[in-house]
Amino acid sequence: MARRPAPPPAVPAPPQAAPTNHDLAVYDQNSQTLRSLNQLFWQIPVISMSLTGGLWFGVAKAETSPWFQLGLLGLAFAGNVVLVFILHRLRYITDEYLSWLERFDASGFVAAPGKSWHDKPYLVRTLLQIMFSLAAAFSFAMMIPSALDAAKPFTAKARTLAFYDRGAEDLVDRYEALDFGQAHPYLAAKLSGATPLNVLDVGAGSGRDAAAMVGLGHYVWATEPSDRMRGLGRTLHGADKIQWLDTSMPRLQAPALAGRRFDLIVLSAVWMHVPPRQRREALERLSELLAPGGEIYLTLRLGPGDMDRVMYPVSGEELGRLAPLAGLEYRALGDKPDLLGRKDISWRTVLLTKPAPLAH
Repeated sequence: MARRPAPPPAVPAPPQAAPTNHDLAVYDQNSQTLRSLNQLFWQIPVISMSLTGGLWFGVAKAETSPWFQLGLLGLAFAGNVVLVFILHRLRYITDEYLSWLERFDASGFVAAPGKSWHDKPYLVRTLLQIMFSLAAAFSFAMMIPSALDAAKPFTAKARTLAFYDRGAEDLVDRYEALDFGQAHPYLAAKLSGATPLNVLDVGAGSGRDAAAMVGLGHYVWATEPSDRMRGLGRTLHGADKIQWLDTSMPRLQAPALAGRRFDLIVLSAVWMHVPPRQRREALERLSELLAPGGEIYLTLRLGPGDMDRVMYPVSGEELGRLAPLAGLEYRALGDKPDLLGRKDISWRTVLLTKPAPLAH
């Protein structure tokens, strides 16, 4: 039996050349760059949470402006989509540096291939990309109702009502923080200790003034066309003593008002929402509802309007010209600064009186 020839002696691998100073410098530079890329990778989730959280918070605070909400949601959507691609590109560049480092020194390279699905390569990147994609999808979904809201062909009145409906909670908090006597010192003095009067509060808002007048012993009917404001007012101040009505200027048509006359009619921060062409009609309707000898108390907003709700310029001079046409006498009670701290806004208090018939 022939003997198997002995294997040839192993040829020793050629000795590796010692790395030059240039090689070591390149290795050090690439290692530092890899560390920087790794730090940047872990900053991406923080950037996403800060960006998305901040924009969503802005959306929640911008309830009165659907266009602004739409813009913020669009930024949140675009930002998260961009971060998905940034994360992909960043991980690709990191892989290139890792491959170079492995080729430079395979014996000292830690591959960490993973054994289970939860420690496989690219798992973290994939999970973060899924999270960013979900945030982008949610932002996009929320853009749809904002876009539909912004695209509605609102009339001036509908736009104003939408403002009060969307911002009702915030507005109610601000209104309720002010004291009735501080806001309306004339009314507080007139109604304190007086014989019970029938009072109509037009545009009652949160019901702060209506509740205060009821507390002084008077009977109050409160009209408020904003469903949300009226609902919050009923919750805060009840409906057992305040008669809440869903109607608005200039016609003030409600079954509960039919044939009724009021000793006092209050319009606080309402007149600027009445279009100038409807103001004579509004005054004539108020005069119909006012008992002889009764008073209409108005506050006129002086200053710039508001982009989110429709306001028309008002003046005491205009009201003074229109009042006699409705059988009313005009008297200005004075001006005062805005109690909410708006420097460019002030308020003029006006009293319109319906003369009592002469005794025969």
